[in-house]
Amino acid sequence: MADPQVLQLRVEKLVAGGDALAFHEGKAVFVPLALPGELVRAELRRSRRDFAQASLLEVLEPSPLRAPPECPIYGACGGCNLQHLAYPAQLEAKAAIVAEAFRRTGGIELGELEVRPSPPFGYRNRMQLHRSPRGRVGFMRRSSAEIVEAPGCPVAVAPIADWIAERAAGSGGLEGLGGPGGAGRFLAFGYGGELWLEGRRDLVEVAVAGQAIRFRLASFFQSNLQLLERFVPEALAGLGGGSAADLYCGVGLFGAFLARRFERVCCVEQDPAALGLARANVGAAGAEYHALAVEDWVRGPGSGKRFDCVLVDPPRSGLGAPVRAWLKRSKPPLLVYVSCDPVTLARDAADLLAGGFALESLAAYDFYPQTGHVECHARFVRA
Repeated sequence: MADPQVLQLRVEKLVAGGDALAFHEGKAVFVPLALPGELVRAELRRSRRDFAQASLLEVLEPSPLRAPPECPIYGACGGCNLQHLAYPAQLEAKAAIVAEAFRRTGGIELGELEVRPSPPFGYRNRMQLHRSPRGRVGFMRRSSAEIVEAPGCPVAVAPIADWIAERAAGSGGLEGLGGPGGAGRFLAFGYGGELWLEGRRDLVEVAVAGQAIRFRLASFFQSNLQLLERFVPEALAGLGGGSAADLYCGVGLFGAFLARRFERVCCVEQDPAALGLARANVGAAGAEYHALAVEDWVRGPGSGKRFDCVLVDPPRSGLGAPVRAWLKRSKPPLLVYVSCDPVTLARDAADLLAGGFALESLAAYDFYPQTGHVECHARFVRA
């Protein structure tokens, strides 16, 4: 007798996040590690009213774009979810994901979109690592709290990948790693042949497009410096004027460049530690700094000034309603939106377009090859 929990599905496409989408009796079923066009057997894991989630059991008819993964623990490790797809096809899939997000969420039709590529392996400068119960280095298992021990990591830059491989060989060296309450987690950063490990060496200094930037491992910072070298100049190309606001400024990556182009820069960041580093990185006499959530800052007196340009780099949840309302009310002539989630970017774009902005340009970047993530920057001007 057939198991009702095992389904035979024909995959239609990849969706935001990288999962494959199929349908069973009219209900959407999301299947990680499957590819468009494939016929697969999948086991139901969770079923809701409008959708279901399943795990891949067998590929009955593989896609010609299916590729052998570089990583021996791929599929078990929760880090990557597109290593089974050839890299040129990953870029095409991500362009389609961005276009569909704008169409479905924002009601916006984009023209032809190309995702800027990255080296597909050996690109990642920053990673979260874990100590396994046996004292080895590993990563979180997919959909689990368990640790998968890693013999190496093909997406990591050489200093991190080599260090992981040395630990896998049993050389120890994990003592004292991790921040307070880390519960076996710690961050690693590799750059220019050097390695930083949380708990031992926490202050990092890198060069981005000729600008020195300092940050602490526990602070957020972009994890693909090779592509960041291209991203920052393109996102800020042609900017200049009297005043700019850098909202969600973090450690001041964009603010450091805005300070070269504008007479005054206003940096807003709710994390006081990150804002302290922003003061050093931006370093401009005409800059001001506010240790506030952006949603609180837009309600205060500082937001009443006129800005020639506003740059926003919000978290994955996008801009809060008070921030969008302030943008529509204050009417800066130029808005640069840096986004790590095309769905919330599309939602916010629709609101901004309804509030008097026009979408001037949109560019997408593959900061995280072998994963479903795609990052964008968009420029809005007053219509």
